[in-house]
Amino acid sequence: MDDIRTHLICDGIYPSYTKWIWHGELPQMSSTPPTGPVDEQVDDHIENMLCDLGQEGFRQTYAPYYEKLDNDLKKPLYIGCSKYTRLSGVLALVNLKARFGWSDKSFNELLLLLKNMLLVDNTLPKTHYEAKKILCPVDMEYQKIHACPTD
Repeated sequence: MDDIRTHLICDGIYPSYTKWIWHGELPQMSSTPPTGPVDEQVDDHIENMLCDLGQEGFRQTYAPYYEKLDNDLKKPLYIGCSKYTRLSGVLALVNLKARFGWSDKSFNELLLLLKNMLLVDNTLPKTHYEAKKILCPVDMEYQKIHACPTD
């Protein structure tokens, strides 16, 4: 169960997930992301998520990684920034990448541009790889399972 929880937190749910209405999922919920501007909620309860993760086995097994996540949660994106921390800023950007299907290459370019736009001592990563390491510092292996496009 802990593996599933960690995978969902680090990788999220596939954006084009098919709703299986015969297994209890509600059909009226839209599975397509909104196309208009989204008001990103900065106070997205990351601290609560880390507290939940900190329970039981995660904290014991992955203590150094938990500390890194906790430090990134408290570290401002740049000196004087009170709206975003390193963790919340990266989480918001990676969330946009996933919602709109940006390629890794385009996301790398965006990160580099934003990093150069912000103050010199900002903590924004330069690449998608670095961003993934911030959000999921536990190097867990995964296996892609290819499914038929017609379900």
